[in-house]
Amino acid sequence: MFIDKSADKQREHFKYGINHWTGEPNKPVFYTEEMKKAVHNLKKPSMLLMDIVMYPDFLALRLYEDNFLQFEGTKKEMVIDYVGKVKRLLESYGVRCELEGRPSDRVL
Repeated sequence: MFIDKSADKQREHFKYGINHWTGEPNKPVFYTEEMKKAVHNLKKPSMLLMDIVMYPDFLALRLYEDNFLQFEGTKKEMVIDYVGKVKRLLESYGVRCELEGRPSDRVL
């Protein structure tokens, strides 16, 4: 008697879903203590509010519009550079990382 286990193997292989751009299986997303320590070792611009949010398929760096608008000139460039460094750092762990903006509550 023949037992076909290929369906079980395929289900296990794609248990986190499929990346629709590449066709590859998604990896589980974790934000580990090691990642957290590495992010905290980067010098953060003062007064910057940024959250790291975990979604099922990726991590997101959440920036707040009203907080970002308070920076001008070179300070704004420092913030953009810092966010880019954090994004590259998290991606170096093999996790997809996206930027997410949160609009301001008040009308400008």
